[in-house]
Amino acid sequence: MPNVSSFRIDSLESRRMLSISHGDGFGDHDDGDHSGPGHDDGPQLVLPTLPALPAAPGVKTTADYATAQTDLAAAQAALTKVQADATKLQTDGATFATDRAALRTAVKTLLAAPTAAIQAAEDKLKADELAEQAGLKADYAAIQAVFTKDNPAIVTDLKNIATDFLTHNTTQLAIDKAQLTTDRATLASDLAAPKAQLEADDKAFDATEDADRQALLDAINTDPTVAPLYAAVQADQATYTADLAQL
Repeated sequence: MPNVSSFRIDSLESRRMLSISHGDGFGDHDDGDHSGPGHDDGPQLVLPTLPALPAAPGVKTTADYATAQTDLAAAQAALTKVQADATKLQTDGATFATDRAALRTAVKTLLAAPTAAIQAAEDKLKADELAEQAGLKADYAAIQAVFTKDNPAIVTDLKNIATDFLTHNTTQLAIDKAQLTTDRATLASDLAAPKAQLEADDKAFDATEDADRQALLDAINTDPTVAPLYAAVQADQATYTADLAQL
């Protein structure tokens, strides 16, 4: 498990503090983003106008011309709406990036000078990580003890089998192969309990540390210096997601 010093803003973002990730939705506007004020999206598209009707048009030509005018007007209205939606997306994206940067700064500042609540949460996480290291070390030692106890018999079996091949002693070879099967089964049986213990302990430690991290996140998110910025970023994300859907 990482220690408390590795518990930085990036790892916080991967959980509940920030629900925006590099591969989701808006992404990271701090790196290579081209949205926001000042970005040149190129000239606005305008559909061409219809040429004038010829002199003395026929009835069908006049009707077709009227239909074309209506369709062109509808297409231009739709294009104008798309352009407006794109502009709003860009503007909201810039706000999103600004608020997210402010949130990052606030969290870093808070972690650099933690409150009592945050320090207590960090201390508990660190203590539980140390407890995991000690507990799993004992579990691994128990597994190693089984290998130390059972492996010599298996090594002996393998040596005996090699000798049997060299001496062409087929009768003894069958006996030694059977013994190897038995000794390997013994090893597997003896390993079952300590392996199960390791798995159970690891799962329990992970659950405890996950709860610790959530408590730390909650303490950060509800801190007066962070909470308004966190709420703003959540609102920005919802707005930007709606913009994307609209576009």
